Amino acid sequence: MSGEQLQLVAVDSPGDVTGAALDRLGVRVGLSGALQALDREARATTGLRGTPGFTWDRADASDRNWWPQGLTTSADAVAIAGRPWSCDRQVVLSAWYAKQAEESGAATRISVVDLDTGRGRPRYAHALLVAPYRDKPSDALRHRPVRVHAGGLAWCGNRLLVADTRRGVRVFDLDDLVRLRSGAAQPRGFGFALPQCGLWRAGAQGDSRPLRWSYLSLDRTEQGALSLVAGEYVRGGEGSRLARFALDPGTGLLLPTPAVEVVRTDLGSMQGAVCVDGTYVVSASSGALRRGHLWTGKAGGPWTKHARELPVGPEDLSYDPATGRLWTQTEYPYRRSVVSLPLAPLVSPGARR
Repeated sequence: MSGEQLQLVAVDSPGDVTGAALDRLGVRVGLSGALQALDREARATTGLRGTPGFTWDRADASDRNWWPQGLTTSADAVAIAGRPWSCDRQVVLSAWYAKQAEESGAATRISVVDLDTGRGRPRYAHALLVAPYRDKPSDALRHRPVRVHAGGLAWCGNRLLVADTRRGVRVFDLDDLVRLRSGAAQPRGFGFALPQCGLWRAGAQGDSRPLRWSYLSLDRTEQGALSLVAGEYVRGGEGSRLARFALDPGTGLLLPTPAVEVVRTDLGSMQGAVCVDGTYVVSASSGALRRGHLWTGKAGGPWTKHARELPVGPEDLSYDPATGRLWTQTEYPYRRSVVSLPLAPLVSPGARR
């Protein structure tokens, strides 16, 4: 365990900018409204250990511009007592980034997937992430595409947290999801947009090296506590770290304290991590041809490798305590899928620190 001092500081966007952006973009329908207008259909697939999953429609599954990264599920949404998500549907949110953002006119999108539709072929839709702002010379309201790798997502109540590799965490309110106006200027293939409403800016004190924000998850397995787990991708592994930041369990808001834990792992190619009853579970990729691995360990180690437990190209992780299942998705064209697998026997939930 490291003595490094890493911080997150909440910076909210001005309310008038966010509110005006909603009016300018289209009609505010929220996540529940978007679930009534899903325009794409996924296809059923089978993951490792015979677990069911899905892949995207043929266009998205083969697209070489858009690449899937972060992932979270509606299991995370119930974590916040003050702002629970009221809809009773099972939903997956998947982040994608565009490799040629300038050509596509978009940079980062979120796929909203309703698992309760389609009998194994869930329906979904894409929402463009945008950042509203006021142009200083003209005072005109404008918005720009959010340009982040989006390697991690975490769903706190109605808030969607999106990893920003260099800056920290971008914050979006899912109640603000907008159905774009017909005929409005927008990238092709988008019916919805989600404007940013805040930023949790990352920092470091003293000699601590700033964290590379490669992925995110929520830890809800420690009784009476809620924390945000983040970590960094380092291909060779040297110096790679995980960190946990305390959130208010009643509101999901960031607490003004340094990271409660910083763990140096030295694990190569970490793509996602969750913490389950004090044990970290980490996904690691192994190129475009070999299956990915899971690593398990506590702060201070040792780390245990579970070789080839994941499909080729695994990304972010999300954990559902109610079912004991781990969720992930894969990124490579023609091999893209979203799958869940039981965490046991790799980790025995309920074994506290």
